[in-house]
Amino acid sequence: MRIRLGWLLFVPVFAFLLVFAIIPAVGVLAVSLQGTRGLSFTFYQQTFSQQYLNAFIMTSSLSFYSSLIALVWGSAVAWSLVRIRAPFVQKLLLALSSTMANFAGLPLAVAFMATLGTSGLLTVLINQLFAVNITALGWNLASFSGLLVAYLSFLTPLAVILLLPAVSSLRKEWEEAVYTLGAPLRTYLRRVALPVLFPSIVGTLALLFANAFSTYVTAYELAGGSVNLVPILIGYMVDGNVSMNLGLGDALAMEEMVVLGLAVVVYLAAQRRSLIRSLADRSEKRAA
Repeated sequence: MRIRLGWLLFVPVFAFLLVFAIIPAVGVLAVSLQGTRGLSFTFYQQTFSQQYLNAFIMTSSLSFYSSLIALVWGSAVAWSLVRIRAPFVQKLLLALSSTMANFAGLPLAVAFMATLGTSGLLTVLINQLFAVNITALGWNLASFSGLLVAYLSFLTPLAVILLLPAVSSLRKEWEEAVYTLGAPLRTYLRRVALPVLFPSIVGTLALLFANAFSTYVTAYELAGGSVNLVPILIGYMVDGNVSMNLGLGDALAMEEMVVLGLAVVVYLAAQRRSLIRSLADRSEKRAA
């Protein structure tokens, strides 16, 4: 009886997934396969043209590089947070990371335009203090590098939040044993820390990539059509900003869902491996 009541608790979860995930996905798939004479792959064939292939390449490159930089930077911050001895600083940085990880979309785009835009505060300040016009040097928010910086502002805090539990699980005895044997810090990082953290690092990179790949509002408000990105193309075709083509937009959306699904599968596999390692460490502690 208790087991049946326990399963009832999952009903709202399944209902939420059904209404807001499964049914819309089925609808998108149905429209993307709808032709003039029934089932057709015409829209998917169109997505293999050069324009859309370039969009996937550009979106993947932007997502990968921004995720990789955010991973390295976030790892350094998480490592520092674990080793710092000031609880107030830890709580402050964690609060800021939690806030910035969710600070995206239109507010983030407006903040960057007001700070690093053509007439932004920081742009004008650099010009006045150092007589350097970064816009004349090629800086532009509506470009690959501009979006890269914008993506780092929310991907890096997210990396800190995701990596902090894994970094905290590193046992002090391992580091002390390495130092006792006369090895330097880099040996500890290469031989102990990185192998232990590898599943979490891979999972975090996959999740960051999925987050960056699906970003729409920030990219649209900052770059518009200046950067050929898949979410922006889908938005154009769905809302009719350029020309409405629901079938082609849904086909691109399904292909994007495949990319995001692969990233999530990598993340879940990495999390599973990390959990197995964590359980093995706990059993070793109990045995000791």
